[in-house]
Amino acid sequence: MSERITAPARIALAFLVVLILAACATREQRPAGAWLSEREAWFEEHAQWSISGRVGLHDGERGGSLGFTWRAEGDEHHIHLRTSAGGQQWRLRFSPGRAVLQGSEVGRLAGTNPDPLVEEAVGWPIPVHALSWWIRGLVPPEGGELRFAGDGTLAGVTDPLWALEYKHFDRVEGRLLPARLEARSDRYTVRIVIADWRFGVEAR
Repeated sequence: MSERITAPARIALAFLVVLILAACATREQRPAGAWLSEREAWFEEHAQWSISGRVGLHDGERGGSLGFTWRAEGDEHHIHLRTSAGGQQWRLRFSPGRAVLQGSEVGRLAGTNPDPLVEEAVGWPIPVHALSWWIRGLVPPEGGELRFAGDGTLAGVTDPLWALEYKHFDRVEGRLLPARLEARSDRYTVRIVIADWRFGVEAR
């Protein structure tokens, strides 16, 4: 004896089909790397942006997390890092060839590369310079070994120190933008979860 599908069940099934079709539509199949040149041009036109989210850190034995906000105006980047439990926080400003970090227990640190400043302050290696490109789905000027997904989006980048993998993209203002990333170097793992993208005036 066959079972009848009730009206609510039909509605739920139709809704599920719509969601599946919408998900497929957001990941248009394109040749490897097809998104890169368009993404580069788009971020040149939208040089003012901001994001917020969390950084998960693990070294195989210990783990921790930081909240962050990140604001960029062209090549000038401003990052606010903060712990959830200890109340420590740091503010980093960097541009090509110049980086300044101020915050808990370290006072003021300055250098040409933001990465060692962040590691000294928070006690974990974080590829901040490379992430300033990776979080936009772009490749740093130093390049790297690129991997692409079946739809042509960037799936990962490997440089001499870090191997990055994109875990998830969200559609924001008609563009696929990174939402979850994971970078590995030796025993260290850095996971980035991006909660919010803002552009132009909203990014201030």
